Amino acid sequence: MRTTEPDMEVQPEILQILEAIEDAVILADSDMNVRTITPSMEHLAGISADDARGVDTARIVADRILPEGKAEGEPRERILSLLQNRTGSGGVTVRVSAAGGERWYAFSSRRVRQTGDWIVRFRDVTRREAAEREVRRTSGDLAFLSRAATELAAMPPEADPFSAIGAYLHELAPGSIVIVSAADIEAGTLTPRAFFGIEPFLPDIIETFGEDLVGISLEIPPHIRNIMIHGEIEEVKGGLQEIALGQISQEICLKFEVIAGIGAMYCIPFTWKGEIFGTAVILTRREGGEVNFRAFEVFRSLASIALQRHQAEAELRGSEKTFRALVEKGSEFILIVDDQLKIRFASPPIEQVDGFPPDRLIGKHAFDLIQPEDLPRVKEVVSTLVERPGGSVQFEVRFRGPRGMHVIEAIVTNLLGDPHIRGFVVNAWDITERKRTEEALWRAEREKALILDSTAEMFAYYGTDLKVLWVNRATAAFIGREPEDLIGHRCYEIWHNRTGVCDICPVVLARETRQPQETEIAAPDGRVFFLRGYPVTGETGELVGLIEFAQDITDRKRAEEERARLLHDLEVANHEANLYLDILTHDIRNINCVATLYTDLLMQILKGEPKTYVRKMKGSIDKSTEILENVAMIRKIHQEHAPLKPIDLHGVIVSEQKDFPEAEIRYEGFSRMVWADDLLAEVFHNLIGNAVKFGGPGVVVTISVETLDGSIVVTVADTGSGVPDELKESIFHRFERGRTRVRGEGLGLYICRTLLERYGGRIWVEDRVAGTTEAGAAFRFTLKEVVA
Repeated sequence: MRTTEPDMEVQPEILQILEAIEDAVILADSDMNVRTITPSMEHLAGISADDARGVDTARIVADRILPEGKAEGEPRERILSLLQNRTGSGGVTVRVSAAGGERWYAFSSRRVRQTGDWIVRFRDVTRREAAEREVRRTSGDLAFLSRAATELAAMPPEADPFSAIGAYLHELAPGSIVIVSAADIEAGTLTPRAFFGIEPFLPDIIETFGEDLVGISLEIPPHIRNIMIHGEIEEVKGGLQEIALGQISQEICLKFEVIAGIGAMYCIPFTWKGEIFGTAVILTRREGGEVNFRAFEVFRSLASIALQRHQAEAELRGSEKTFRALVEKGSEFILIVDDQLKIRFASPPIEQVDGFPPDRLIGKHAFDLIQPEDLPRVKEVVSTLVERPGGSVQFEVRFRGPRGMHVIEAIVTNLLGDPHIRGFVVNAWDITERKRTEEALWRAEREKALILDSTAEMFAYYGTDLKVLWVNRATAAFIGREPEDLIGHRCYEIWHNRTGVCDICPVVLARETRQPQETEIAAPDGRVFFLRGYPVTGETGELVGLIEFAQDITDRKRAEEERARLLHDLEVANHEANLYLDILTHDIRNINCVATLYTDLLMQILKGEPKTYVRKMKGSIDKSTEILENVAMIRKIHQEHAPLKPIDLHGVIVSEQKDFPEAEIRYEGFSRMVWADDLLAEVFHNLIGNAVKFGGPGVVVTISVETLDGSIVVTVADTGSGVPDELKESIFHRFERGRTRVRGEGLGLYICRTLLERYGGRIWVEDRVAGTTEAGAAFRFTLKEVVA
């Protein structure tokens, strides 16, 4: 296809380099007209390199890459402004809505110094943006999990962990119904213990079920029990009846599903190492809030650990009571060992420990029952005790039996000298379960610490007296001490080296109000911190502890302050510049008016050479006035942004033709409607005025209009001296002169280019006769036609 556009050919080696770039890239000339695009850009913009060649880069970006309504507003406008103003940029990130979902692109542009070309790049950073969003979501989840772990760990023995777990699950699934049940594996039943989000439907529930749901027991079928042991969160496809383990009629279940507007349902079993403690059911509602599935799995583990620990603590307390009762009633087992360490007597309770019949132990060496690794320590204890007749020693030892290893706590008394005993009396009891419980508690505490130590934010847990009970490693590192060194100190001592509480401390305010509090504080070294204080309450509402969360937001605050300062400075500078410009143009225009009156008077009075000088003076004054008019026009263009409207191109040309009655202007045309505004006439006024002013005597101006590649192309040609090749691009920039070194003040053609770019077109200059500069110039520009 024959075009009038400048040569857009790209060297083969440059094409090879561009094709190797994975990013979507546009190579544009100095006027931001496309020379070529990479395959990735063809795919992104949906246009071939051939079709894109010569098109304005800003238009391709605006229409095809960042279409209005689908691209994020502010970044889109910034990118288009950078392209239209020929400004390089290190990077602007913009979000675009696409059929396959949201995509994120990093835009950059730079000018190639050697050639003047522009490289415009769009890099797909969707994955990076998704990762950053995921980091923010993960931080929120970590804060929630940290708070949940701490508060679950701080629950008093009398608290109901099922209610606490239900409250946290409802926080993760707001708008849903949460039902938490306790499991009794021995009885094979599930008993609902806590309900959340069900209050609006209680009257209907009581009417439907005929009773309060709290306290009812549901039998666990064997296959459901096997599924629960695996501890995996599963979606329940069979509806509420499957959740009710088939023990509530389908009619009633369907009725409740309709009443509550139930959507998807999920079952969360709380298990730990194959032991089932309970379940939670999430009944999402079609009109409910978003469910945070990301944190469910980790919280399920936290809840399982909390239930296991709560049960272990309860069992431990029960075991201790039982132990004391057994000791008081003499139910612990007793051994008597002679001086050769042979068992001479074993009490019957020993059979309960590991199935040892007492009579089979008689005559055995006592050390045969001890774990080999413990023997050196036991031998040392016995050898020491031999030297202490009547003395006793208490220690723990691992005991080997037919059913495995047990931990035995024993009190050994040296009664070798007692004629009735003549041996060592061993009073012993099995503490295996207690040890397992202690180990489980230690592991639970360890897992809690691992979770909270993994966050970079500072986290501390205080008692109601503001003494430190626990801190994570980020807190200790900030203070410069080890976590264990801070335990027992009051918060204001370790943070601020004070002797009393701080006035605006969110932890103190949370203690007083029983509500979460937050604030920002500035440290002496200039850093800024965001602080949150949370009250920790027990089951009955009493305050049991306080949580403090601290985050360093110094960089964010500095960035906000710097941005505000720069915006203020920019507004002040812009205001001052406009003020100075108003003063200058007003005063100079007044001076020019007075000077013009005097020069006109002198022109009438003087003759000869003085009159020639006055005529030149008047020309300079007219030039000054023209400059002021151009400056005013540029300000008007930048300050007024009237919407484009249909304009009669033919009418504009005819009107401007009448403004130059003494010039020979050739034009034959008909009515064509284009998208522009009332300033379109300025383009023709400048182009015709330049041709008449600088074309020389007898200059002929020819105006033609044609349709090319879907656009209206207007040509204003003259028979003047032409424009040298080295100036064909630069004359459209501000303060660049025209065909001679004295032509114009360099603003008229800049105004033309600015207006045409606003209309979505472009302007360039060619030789009127190809290859013959002195035969005159042909200024060409494009406009968008109004399509009926």
